[in-house]
This record gives sequence, C-alpha cells and structure tokens, in this order.
Amino acid sequence: MNIKARTLIPAIALTAFVTPIFAHKYEAEVKLYQLPEPVQQTIIANLQGGEAQKIEKEIMNSATTYDVHVKTRDWRTFDMRVDENGRLVLEGQPSPLSY
Repeated sequence: MNIKARTLIPAIALTAFVTPIFAHKYEAEVKLYQLPEPVQQTIIANLQGGEAQKIEKEIMNSATTYDVHVKTRDWRTFDMRVDENGRLVLEGQPSPLSY
C-alpha cells in the first residue's frame, strides 16, 4: 500500500466517524410575526382556539422547524411542530384536564 493510501484511508474513516457527532443544531425563541407567512397561517389555523405561548425555531442539518407550545382557553396545553414550508409535521392534542 503506498503512502497516499495509508494516509487517505484513516482520514476518510475519521471523517465518517466525527461528522455525525458535530451535527449543527441551532435553537432560538421567536415571535409569530417573525415567521414566514405559510408557517404563520398553519400555526393560526391549528391553535384550536388557544394561544401560542412560546415558539422555538430549530435548525438541524439545514432543516428548519418551529415548535409551538399552545395554551387553550380552558388552560390545557399541547405542542405542534411546523416545517419551514408551513406543513404541520407534528400535531398535539390538548392535555386532559386534571384537578
């Protein structure tokens, strides 16, 4: 095996091992008015009479999603996730009332 091959093979193996470990993830709290129009429309359409308490923008490996924490009028909560195109990715149901 020549010197180039002996150097290149471990370098490729190391890159394949290290790349998933350093996957980029970014999270930030945002306001509804800061979101793209399709994302705003999806969130508003799925509030089920509630109010968005917190919206978190998450970017992971160049894919953007928005996690929305909702509180309904009767104080129940649920979460939903919307992608950057306004598609509902995860829809939660209001938590049952507990006294």
